[in-house]
Amino acid sequence: MKHELGRLAGAVALAAVLAFVGGCAGPGGTTPAAPPRQPDPPPVKTQEVSPKDRAALHAELGAGYYERGRMDIAIEELSEAQTLDATNPRIYNYFGLVYAVLGDNAKAEQNFQRALQLAPDDSDTRHNWGWYLCSNDRPRESIPQFELALKNPFYKTPEVALTNAGRCSAAFGDVAGADAFYRQALARSPTNAPAMYGLALLAYRAGKLDEARSYTRRLAQLPAPAPEALYLGMCVERKAGERAAEVLYATQLRNRYPDSLEAKSITTGLCE
Repeated sequence: MKHELGRLAGAVALAAVLAFVGGCAGPGGTTPAAPPRQPDPPPVKTQEVSPKDRAALHAELGAGYYERGRMDIAIEELSEAQTLDATNPRIYNYFGLVYAVLGDNAKAEQNFQRALQLAPDDSDTRHNWGWYLCSNDRPRESIPQFELALKNPFYKTPEVALTNAGRCSAAFGDVAGADAFYRQALARSPTNAPAMYGLALLAYRAGKLDEARSYTRRLAQLPAPAPEALYLGMCVERKAGERAAEVLYATQLRNRYPDSLEAKSITTGLCE
């Protein structure tokens, strides 16, 4: 009996194996051929960057090196940008800034003019050209450039142009114009330290000590007041006869900027 059961079990197992093999076989008991191999899809082409886009990238790299003080590399990047797209006005704006720092005024002016030919309504270039003029003893010529920059409703930093217009107006004696520009800058940016300093200095020179003090105290409360702001605050309090306040400004100046020209000038007692 046991022998018979063993035979039956073996037969069932064999049948199962044959059934499995048969199920895998095609008609006639043969294994079907593998399906034909599909061709590989064509490689995806990476989008090529146009020369204009590459030029814009090199121009921005050049601007970045300019901000870091690496004028040599800035010129390399801007030259590459110019080779790729000689019609990009930003390239010439940045060239103008670089050559102005290097003291090559002829090249600076040539590049600023080229930038303005290509983009006469560009506010950044108008501002930079205006600041160049002001910095090179031509402050009166700078004011129309700042005003043209400010005409653009999309100009991102009008407070900068207003502040510099105030500085340049003061440089050629237009006190009323300087005051107006500074106040507009401060209205747009209430924590604008250069505008506050400009107003404080104008008030101090006019003998308006209370008004000057209102600005110097606001400046002193900023996270990092500039040394010239602390020095002016000291001078305001000295002229007003407020000895304790004067010492406080002098102490801050020595502690924060011990190596500054302003700190070294404390002992001379010179104020404008």
